[in-house]
Amino acid sequence: MSRYDDILFDAGMFIGALLRDDPRHAEARPLVESARKGDVTVCTTTSILSEVYAALTWIKAQPPHSPAEAAAAVRLLVEPPSAIEVLSDGLEASLRMLELAGKYGLTARRIHDARHAATALTSGVTQVYTYDVEDWLVFKPDGIVIVGPSSSLLRISQKA
Repeated sequence: MSRYDDILFDAGMFIGALLRDDPRHAEARPLVESARKGDVTVCTTTSILSEVYAALTWIKAQPPHSPAEAAAAVRLLVEPPSAIEVLSDGLEASLRMLELAGKYGLTARRIHDARHAATALTSGVTQVYTYDVEDWLVFKPDGIVIVGPSSSLLRISQKA
């Protein structure tokens, strides 16, 4: 299934939108709300949603969320009427994850980056909104393109 018009939202998009004291909040909140309404075609992955939950329940989260509050917040991101689709991973994505990790020498926590990229790529999604520019640029040779948000595109242009 090809979904080349879809945009994958990485965890920072959601974390920034949900945590009012996060410096990304003003930019991320309207983007996530637009995605929930279906103004843009956005998807994410179960592992990205797990990262969002983890960030909300982290002891230093501002504001802090209980497990029940975090679960409810993450659920609202993707549960209907939200138009954000959750991509499934499986054997093909798992094997692609391992391929990417080996190809780029990714270790420890970076395996999660490979998992997100592999799930997107096996679903035909190549466009990503992320605040973790350096983590995603490694997958550029595989077709991943960072297309937003604006602050990330500015950072990329300043490096060029």
